[in-house]
Amino acid sequence: MRKWKVLIAESVDFSPEALRLLQQYFEVDTPAEKPSVEEALSSYDVVWFRFGYVIDEQCLPSLLRCKVLVVPATGTDHIDMDVVQKRDIVVLSLKGEREFLRQVRATAELTIGLCLALLRKICPAHRDVLSGHWNRDAFRGHELYGKRVGIVGMGRLGQIVAGYFSAFGCEVQYCDPRGVEVPYRRVDSLVELAAQSDILSLHVPLTEETVELIGEKVFKAMPNHGILLNTSRGAIVDEAALLRALEEGHIAGAGLDVVRDEHWWSADRALAQYARNHDNLLIVPHIGGNTYESFDRTERFMARKLIEWYTSRVAE
Repeated sequence: MRKWKVLIAESVDFSPEALRLLQQYFEVDTPAEKPSVEEALSSYDVVWFRFGYVIDEQCLPSLLRCKVLVVPATGTDHIDMDVVQKRDIVVLSLKGEREFLRQVRATAELTIGLCLALLRKICPAHRDVLSGHWNRDAFRGHELYGKRVGIVGMGRLGQIVAGYFSAFGCEVQYCDPRGVEVPYRRVDSLVELAAQSDILSLHVPLTEETVELIGEKVFKAMPNHGILLNTSRGAIVDEAALLRALEEGHIAGAGLDVVRDEHWWSADRALAQYARNHDNLLIVPHIGGNTYESFDRTERFMARKLIEWYTSRVAE
């Protein structure tokens, strides 16, 4: 039986153990530079990538070889699921792998990092020191202790983040339409939660219902010293409304790990233009899960998941 060909499209620092597992069953390619999406889908049986490709109808070649997409992430909004299902392509991801994901905490840690960076003015203070100054009084910030934190979405990440904030001595409350058993106060209305939160942290998946969930009403309800944290998905926030809220002083700051249409990010985007001249908007390039530990852990897990799928359905 011919071995399936697997492309590891983003192979830098790929887990050696995961690679060894895959090589027992597949012919594995780890090119230094990833091929075009069309070449990948027409030349390989399995295409393994994080966020390096956008898969939609326009990119699918007429002579399609790909049978499986492996995405070591929970979010797959960069894949048109209707299109790939019509072409009989299976998508294997971390979505729904709750037991495993309890061990993966990198995004939750980054949420706290963004929050502290904003509250303590760490980035502008660092730049000022490098310019030759030592102006301690110019960078007086705020403590986390005693702050009211509103968690939007009390799922796996929401619960981990809530626990971290609680450890800092924050008062945690949340809004989630699902019934969850957590030791925090539930607020039924998102606007009410925003009004009662010094820090609003987003941890909901991107669905039709959550597109631009955080808009003008939420920003106007927040206290003017409040900050927004988004380590979920960019489209959950109305970015035009966010910019207005920052410019008009409805909120004090925002920390973003994600933006809308991040694959087409450029220095001309309105968010980038604002952030260049204002220290209260901190943007990083979707690095929430980007740690050596989380990559190694998830790559080993996804290698086993792919092998299990393959041996149960294809291999004789």
